[in-house]
Amino acid sequence: MEPSTGTRGLKLSKAKKKFFPDLKSFIVSAFAVLLLLGFFALVTDYNNVRRLHRYSWEAESLREATYSVIEQRIGYAKALVRVIDHQIDTTAVEDALSRYSSEDPIDQVSQTYIALDEALAALQRVAVEDESYRLWSPYFDQIFILELELLEVSALYHERAEYFNNQKRGFPALLVAKRHNLEDLLLFDFGSALKGRP
Repeated sequence: MEPSTGTRGLKLSKAKKKFFPDLKSFIVSAFAVLLLLGFFALVTDYNNVRRLHRYSWEAESLREATYSVIEQRIGYAKALVRVIDHQIDTTAVEDALSRYSSEDPIDQVSQTYIALDEALAALQRVAVEDESYRLWSPYFDQIFILELELLEVSALYHERAEYFNNQKRGFPALLVAKRHNLEDLLLFDFGSALKGRP
């Protein structure tokens, strides 16, 4: 039995119905879609910028804390040199101390720290044989305590800096990092200096 003419006409009219009845509805719909995509891109970009800057700020605050501990250690090393007052040779320690600047980048501070650590180790080996060592030992002890503190704070900095570096290499954060000229954060490299002694 053939379908009635009315049913066939209804099927044909449904098949011929266009998604966009005219050019105006197509333009309005396309504009709305583009507007939503633009808004989504803007929100995503803003979130990425805010997130990367937050990670960078967290790492920066830990970098400053690391520098602060290094400067405290340098302060005690300077006091130690003054207390020793040329009773034994402190030239290597003084040379290392003279190279430090809080404005130096992380890689240079790391090298200065290693040089100071080596000089302090050599100085302590000589100083322990001197009869005045009991007057100097509190300074060596405090230098050791600060070294342990430096172990902790530098490890926290490395964790945050590596996290920032990894996050900014991912997509779409990579585009944000390039646009804002965000460089990888440098890591401290104390080598074998942090080994549980001043």
